[in-house]
Amino acid sequence: MRSVAVFTLSAIRRIVGLSLSLTAVSFIALFGLQFRHSSKVDGNWVIIHLHATVDPFLGKMASWVNFSWPSTSFTYFPVVAALVFWGLSLAFGAALLSAQKKVSKALGGPVKPGLAAGEVGERAVDTEAQRKELLMRYREIEEQLKAANRKHCTFLSVDIVGSTEMKMGEAEHIIFATFKAYEELLRDIFERFGAWKQAWTPDGVMVCFLQSDLAVGAAQQILLSLPKFNEKSNRLKTPIRVRCGLNEGEVPIYEDSKLEKVADRVIDVAGHMQKRGSPSTLWLSQDVYNLLEDKSGFRGIGQEVDGATVYEWKPENAVVKARTAGR
Repeated sequence: MRSVAVFTLSAIRRIVGLSLSLTAVSFIALFGLQFRHSSKVDGNWVIIHLHATVDPFLGKMASWVNFSWPSTSFTYFPVVAALVFWGLSLAFGAALLSAQKKVSKALGGPVKPGLAAGEVGERAVDTEAQRKELLMRYREIEEQLKAANRKHCTFLSVDIVGSTEMKMGEAEHIIFATFKAYEELLRDIFERFGAWKQAWTPDGVMVCFLQSDLAVGAAQQILLSLPKFNEKSNRLKTPIRVRCGLNEGEVPIYEDSKLEKVADRVIDVAGHMQKRGSPSTLWLSQDVYNLLEDKSGFRGIGQEVDGATVYEWKPENAVVKARTAGR
């Protein structure tokens, strides 16, 4: 009696755990199929049946949270659903394992393998070890997904110095006209230097470039262009001055990603470089400096930001060679 009860609970635990895990894996597979791939893959028998079997179930789950699947745009919903099912697998497995131990104890202690003919035994399972193994597998999958979609980028943060004070006592139409002209100046520079993505705030902008030299060239061009801008287009009493900060590294970012939605330390360091910098200067990390073909005008200033050694560039330090995206 004891062996049958323990065996039944063990079988249920394994079957349910396997079913939930396979479902989670199928969700991850659908997530991966959102990325660009050969049309032959979509015609594969396995992929066709995967969509036919899993899409309706995933679509039903999506409807519970006012979402739709299949989605017309890139989404992490299959990953979220997979994590939910892995969590259910862990919770259900732990609950049944606890029940299995209680039944074994109530019916006469743990079952030992080979006690009698036909008696089914089972080794004690270390729940903590199981959890660690599952978490390790999840982290491996997570890291593989991240690594597959990380892109090497250089981020430029630009912010106006003292923008609030500049606007005090000025007419609204003058403020609007000046800041609109400033934005057009920067957008034109970013276009000429091949900016990939931009995220704007009222007084600042974060820009993503795929080449470090182009990012540096854009920052230098901004600093060089502002004196003429202040003379010709700035209708405020105060000249516009900016701080520029740069950092580079690999970030999880896609073609359709909105830059303001991307969170990564690489971007944070670029913002911190800008905030710590002096007016009318460009601060960048040593990692960016080492990648530059033209290092003229840069100098180490003996400071660090977030553990990164800082190099500074000022317009008066060097004549900048034009670097544009092949235009």
